[in-house]
Amino acid sequence: MIRRKPADANVPLFAVLIILSFVSALDIAEELRMKRQTYSLPHGSELLLEPLTTRFICRHDGYFADVDNNCRVYHICTRSAETRQLQRYSFLCGNLTMFNQLTLTCSRPEDSVPCRNAPVFYYVNDNIGYQDSPFLYDDDVSNADQFIHNNRLLEANRAAKRPF
Repeated sequence: MIRRKPADANVPLFAVLIILSFVSALDIAEELRMKRQTYSLPHGSELLLEPLTTRFICRHDGYFADVDNNCRVYHICTRSAETRQLQRYSFLCGNLTMFNQLTLTCSRPEDSVPCRNAPVFYYVNDNIGYQDSPFLYDDDVSNADQFIHNNRLLEANRAAKRPF
């Protein structure tokens, strides 16, 4: 005689799988919601930033250059007091400027950390809020100067090779 399992023997496993699927779907939906929220830029921004890349994700509190958009866009990431989730606010730098990750301001490209090197200076956000210490240290500035100087040399070489 063959013994059969009761029909409801797999119900607990099935319920666990449904719950895990639901939690995963919520995580994906939250990430998509955050991505959409990140790029609430002024009307017409897409004309200046074509194509606009929307891959930036906040990972920590602070001000962050958006390297995918040539640092013309920057994001302020902050934790919501109610939910403790990271909120993102996106801004567009003014004409002919880019976000300088060293100073956390928009400035002329020739005076800024090159955009491709901006993530090297994301740590500067850790200096925000300390009253008894300088915002930037000599090592921060000299490190940035090397990147800026090398970028100027690179640009000068490119300009010298261009036909008039």
